[in-house]
Amino acid sequence: MRKLPSLSMLRVFEETCRTLSFSKAAEALFITQSAASRQIKQLEAFLGKLLFIRSYSGLALTQDAILLLPRVRQSLDILEEGIQQVQLHNPLQHLRLQVAPTFATRWLAPRLVALRRRNSQLQIALISETRQKYCDFDCAIRFGEPADCAISGEWLCHERLVLVGSPLLMVNEVFPPLHTQTQLHILNGDIRLDNWACWLAAAGQVIAGQQSGLEFSTQDQVINACITGAGYAVLDRLMIRNELQSGLLVLLSPLELKSRNGYWLEIPAGKRDLPRVGYFHDWLQEEIVQLSQLPEPMSGMMAVV
Repeated sequence: MRKLPSLSMLRVFEETCRTLSFSKAAEALFITQSAASRQIKQLEAFLGKLLFIRSYSGLALTQDAILLLPRVRQSLDILEEGIQQVQLHNPLQHLRLQVAPTFATRWLAPRLVALRRRNSQLQIALISETRQKYCDFDCAIRFGEPADCAISGEWLCHERLVLVGSPLLMVNEVFPPLHTQTQLHILNGDIRLDNWACWLAAAGQVIAGQQSGLEFSTQDQVINACITGAGYAVLDRLMIRNELQSGLLVLLSPLELKSRNGYWLEIPAGKRDLPRVGYFHDWLQEEIVQLSQLPEPMSGMMAVV
């Protein structure tokens, strides 16, 4: 038999953490303030720990409450989803995806319309990776190296790095030399990705002052900056297909480098047998295979190295 507090205690706890007020929590849950306060006291007695510091200025969370809150939120999210599935009588509803930002914006989002056409009852929610610790999800598409997904993931594709620039930088229809332009860099957390260093090494190029340049937190931001003529960038060709086809960006060298980084699929152990997850997995694999078979646009390529 599980030794757990009641669901009502946990709901009052979560709402009180959100509002830092017994009265506001009670109002949100349609109970009295005294009932909310009593539920918290019962939960504290069950745990043998104080969860809130009570003062004239209001409530504050204790360290034990801060530790407990993410687990309670995630558990309530999972329970809520399970109830919704039973109510809807449709196991394909409400597919919750966590996706790396640039992959979500540049690759997945434009394809979701086609996915919905194939199955109009599949409801899709894209969840920010920053909420990973607090939200339940069905599938996640992560950015990293193959070793990152060795245990719980499935590798999808490597990045294909190319050197690009905006036609706005051209002078007399010629792109300026590589060493004269600002390098646009992508950050992975607080660490700069080595796209530039790897590409230059593969091209046999040595450029002084490689520690300079502009840094951005996502590849999507670098793409947008590059389009405006902020500098040259080494980007994943799969993420800039539309920009290359439209001429917003131009390949500056024929060299295409297979990056050690790429994208992989993570499916939590408890979600692998869900029909909606299997459906998305099969569709994603089909799209990845088709993507690898498509020819890449080569028109407009102008070597600057």
